[in-house]
Formats: sequence, C-alpha cells, structure tokens
Amino acid sequence: MLWPLLVVSPASGAEDEAPPVLDPVEITVTAPRLATPLADLPAAVSRVDERQATEGRQGLQLDEALNRVPGLFAQNRYNFAQDARISIRGFGSRAPFGVRGLRILQDGIPETTPDGQSQVDAIDLLNLRDIEVLRGPSAALYGNASGGVIAARTRDGRDPRGFGGGVLMGSYGYRRAEAVAEQDHGTHRYSLTAHDFAIDGYREQSTAEKRYLRLHTVSELDAGTLNFHLRYLDAPRTDDPGGLTREEMREDRRAAAPLATALDSTQSAEQLTTGLQWEQPLAGGELRLGGFWTHRDYAQQLPFPTDSRVAYDRDFYGVNAQYEHDFGRTRVLTGIDLEEQRDDRTRRCTSGTFEPGELDCDDDEVVGDLALDQRERARSRGVFVQTDTALGSDWNLVAGARHDRIRMSIDDHFVERFDDGDDVTDRSGRRTFDETSGMAGLIWHFRPEYRAYVNVATNFETPTFTEFANPEGGGGFNPEVEPQRARSIEVGIRRENPQLSWEASVYATRVRDEIVVDDEGDFRDFYENAGRTAREGVELGVEWRASEAWTLSSALSLNRFQFREYADAGGEHFDGNRMPGLPREQLFVEADWRDGPWFVTVDALHVGSRYADNANTEKVGPQTTLNLRAGRFWQQGDTRAEAFVAANNLLDADNVDNIRINAAGGRYYEPAPGLTLMAGVRMYFGQ
Repeated sequence: MLWPLLVVSPASGAEDEAPPVLDPVEITVTAPRLATPLADLPAAVSRVDERQATEGRQGLQLDEALNRVPGLFAQNRYNFAQDARISIRGFGSRAPFGVRGLRILQDGIPETTPDGQSQVDAIDLLNLRDIEVLRGPSAALYGNASGGVIAARTRDGRDPRGFGGGVLMGSYGYRRAEAVAEQDHGTHRYSLTAHDFAIDGYREQSTAEKRYLRLHTVSELDAGTLNFHLRYLDAPRTDDPGGLTREEMREDRRAAAPLATALDSTQSAEQLTTGLQWEQPLAGGELRLGGFWTHRDYAQQLPFPTDSRVAYDRDFYGVNAQYEHDFGRTRVLTGIDLEEQRDDRTRRCTSGTFEPGELDCDDDEVVGDLALDQRERARSRGVFVQTDTALGSDWNLVAGARHDRIRMSIDDHFVERFDDGDDVTDRSGRRTFDETSGMAGLIWHFRPEYRAYVNVATNFETPTFTEFANPEGGGGFNPEVEPQRARSIEVGIRRENPQLSWEASVYATRVRDEIVVDDEGDFRDFYENAGRTAREGVELGVEWRASEAWTLSSALSLNRFQFREYADAGGEHFDGNRMPGLPREQLFVEADWRDGPWFVTVDALHVGSRYADNANTEKVGPQTTLNLRAGRFWQQGDTRAEAFVAANNLLDADNVDNIRINAAGGRYYEPAPGLTLMAGVRMYFGQ
C-alpha cells in the first residue's frame, strides 16, 4: 500500500520482542523505469512490502502477496503445471496458463520473453524484499505489455538474517524445507537461499515438487555498484488435474479430469538464470547497464489426446542500458532494451486423432509420433526516453515514448524429416512488428498530504508463439491473428499520511483487435482478434493505522469489461457481452494486530460473479475466502526464531480456484481446496 509498515530486527540481547514498526519514510518506486518518489508520480502504483508478501505465507503462487492490490485479479494457486494466472485491469485474462499482457521482472531481470509470455515459477516468493505493481498506462515504456508491470525484488543482504533455515508443513501433504545464509560486510553483501518444496495436492493428479536456489550479491566498488544474480529451478514433476464440468465438480471436487489421469498429464521444468547489473556516476548523471541469460528445459503432457506432448528448449538473453541526467528542473532517462529468445519446440501425439480439419496423428504428415518440430525465434529491440519535470512547487509533468521492433520467425524442421519434402507443407515464416508507444502524466500537489493526477498512454501487445498456433494443424503462424492496441486514460487522487493513507483511481481503456480465445476449438486453444473491447473501472486502496496495535487495509475494484464489436469465425456476435473470466467487483480487507512478539492477521477476499465463455451462457457465482495467519517472534542475542500457523479458506467454502475460458466440453472449473492448515518454524544465528 502507500505507507507500508517496515519490519526490522530488535536490538541485540532483547528477549521476546517483535520487530518494531517504524515510522513511514518517503517511498521511491522504480517500476515506472525512472525512479520517482511516489508523491511525484502521476500513475497508479502499489507497493507490497516484505512482511505483507512473506509473513506466515505458504509461498505457493504470487497471488498470496498480490490480492491486496486494487485492479489485479489472480487465479490458479493450486495447479502448478499451469502457473498463476494474473490480470491487471483485464489484461492477461485470456491466458489459459501463465501470465500474458503484463511485464514481470525479478530484480530487474525479465521473466517475460520478447513474444510476451511470462513464467513466474522461478520467483523466490518467501524471500521477497518488496513488490511494485504498476497498473495501466505507464506500462507503455516497457514495450510489449498492455496492462501493467509487476516488479519483484528479492533480499540482497541488507538487514541480514545470518545463517539458518526453517520447516513448513500443512494440509494435503504440503512441506517445505528452507536454508538461508545472509551477511553484510560493508562493501560486499549477499543473500543465499534454497528450498525444497513438495505437495501431494488437493485433487487427484495434482502432485508438485520443486527445488530452488537463489544467490544475490551486491558489491560497492570505488567506480560503482555491481549486482550479481544466480537462480536455479528444478521442478521434476508438477501434475495437471485438468478442468471439470459443473456436474463433475458437484459430484467430486477432488477428482481430476478423466483424460488427465488416463494420459498422466504432468510437466517438468529446469531453469537457470544469471544476471549482472552495473551502476556508476557518469558525466553528472548515472549510467546503468545490465545483462542476463536464462536457459529453460520444459516438457509437458497436456490433459487431452492428439498432439499434446509438448516440449521446448529455450535460451532467453538480453542486455539493457540506461542513462539518467538532471537538466535543472527536468530529469531525463534514455535507454535501450535488446532481448532475444530461441525455442526449439516439439509436439508429439498421444492416443486418439484430430478432429476434422486438423492434423491427424495417424496420417502421412506424422513421423512416428512427432507432429511438430520447429525453431521459434523472437528478437525485441526497444529504445525509450522518459522525462520528469517539476513545474513550480506544486506540479510535476512526466512524459515518455518508446519504439519497438519485434521480429518473430519460425523455421519448420518437421518438413526436413521426410524423404520427399514436396509432399509436406513447409510452415516456416516471419512476422515483424514496428510499434511506437507513448505516455504523459501530470500530478498536482494541491494540499500538503494530497495529490491528484491524470495520465494518458498508448500500448500494444503482440500474440505469443502459442497464440500464433495455426488451427489448420502443424506449425507456422496463424495469418489471421494480429497485435492488439490500446488507448488509456486514468485519473487519480491519493492521500499520503502515516495514520490514514488512501488512493482512488478511475480509468477507461479502448482496445482494438483484442486477442481472444476462439470458443470453437477442440481440446487445444486457438486465438483470434475481436473487433473492439472496452475496459472501465474504479479502484480504491486504503490503509488505516488505527492504533499502535491495529492496522486495517482494504482494496476495492469495480470494473466493466465488455466486447464492443466482436463476431467470431463462425459468425456469432458477442457485441455487448462481458469478457469472460473477469469479475465485475473484487474486495480485499485485512485486519492486522501486533502486540510485542505476537501477531495475528485476518484477511478476506470477495470475488464477484464471472462468465466462463464468450457467449455468457455459463456463469460462475461470487465467492468469498477468509484466511488467518498468526505467530510469535523470539530473540536472544544473535539468535532469532519465529513460529507461525495459517488457515486458508477458514469457512471451508466450496470455491473455484480457476476458470478455463471457453474450455472444450464445458470443462471450465478447477475447484479450490476447503480449509487448509499450515504451520512453520524458522531459526537464524549470527546476524
């Protein structure tokens, strides 16, 4: 929220004392690219601090920390094969798995590839320092992202915990073992964390196991500051229980889809990321350089027959450079982002055949069980400039522009496997997109604690390689799918006060050629462009420090997301329908109590009704989830310990964890577990 409560360790030798709550300090946010005090930023930005993101959490998915952000909607906490589904102001809602339409960063290193797809399974959720969420128009300066930016920062050795670890255990076979080493040696500090996670799962076919290692070092040198990052993920098995029909869910909420168990639908992933970032003063300004490389091996059996065994071998790398300089009242940031991904992707057949009009696993265009073999390559080249100008003592003007060239290519290796290549269609191809985005915002300090702002922007979003899939079968590009483009305006007001802070914003966005899931598909999802869509909404976030012991927080979102002009490939019109998968209203409330070494936090999330299909024939009712976390801290000399318990879905409600939009056969539903319990202990030495 706007005035996060910062947690620090008590003085050495104190016994049975909780970390004290400090007075608020000025917050500087970096997600808008140009580091700016929140008071001077004409945009909707939320910050989730370390305590809010990690204290008493299971660390399953990002939604645990982000449900408190207005305008953000998250699903799919319990299906680890499909990852968290996150949308901001409706952008990203179409994704059947993972995150699309948003820019995801971890310690400044992108988790979003140049084609716009994000995986978030390699974020160290319980060792976060904070998360910044930029909602709406200012995401324009990141290029291929229409809806917003989620920038997570992990611990880097400041306020070190020393050496130690912990054990967490809970319902449905949840277990997690942690190890930590953190030290601050003045000019050099580091944070090294590792964990081993496993869960049997609430539903059949929902087992998951992951191992994770993360190292973040910071070296303060004479010439500048060097950050080094190393992250390794090994997820040998994460099962996919698939979607259920409404009748199947009523009969047995813990069941998996029949094909999920028959085909043993599961995935495995291994990912290694390294990165370097350098900052130094230069010619009266500051130069920032960065580079990264990610390698990911991935294989998955999807819960449907035909070409449903998917695998890819990915290299994703890039460099960036930024230079910031003050020119009197104006700060100027210029920069360049160069990124490239290379995926060697295959699809193999399982049992069954394709429906008419699709590639048949038994026909002559299949080599053994291979149905697709191609090299996918995306290059992104973006240049941008951003300015922040103080207009007197009460006004700030922020403006920026960015130009992107994204080149996507597919080299079809499948055709090379035949003796006579003329008998098989070569689906190689190239697509190039040149896009320019811009934003401008004005903020007015009209009273000592009050700020009002307005901003406008244009954004774009290309289809991902998955969304370019050709419904005619085989590989290559679907020539009917184009990028979507958005225009947005936002007006907001915020109050910044240590006792009571709040922010309210109103926005309207118009999207042309919205990329949507084609509801005519069988098993696999294919995509097309809707004519025009509209997004409008009101967002409110409040944090009230009622007393030394009590803090109350809330976030409210009221939205209208609808198709303005949309006729699908079959000629059916959906003009005026609500966009599927998105609630009209969402309310988060939290009460946090702290007294000495004790804490108790209760929160509730209410999600309004949603539709599961474009035609708005399948409606999912509203649901509310109540959660509880409580714990105690101890400290004696250099030894610190903590113990905590948590109860999720305290009322044991029959909620839905995820809606699969336009799913074939009416398999829209992934049920959430009922009452879920967890307990954990941690101990650290020598901090």
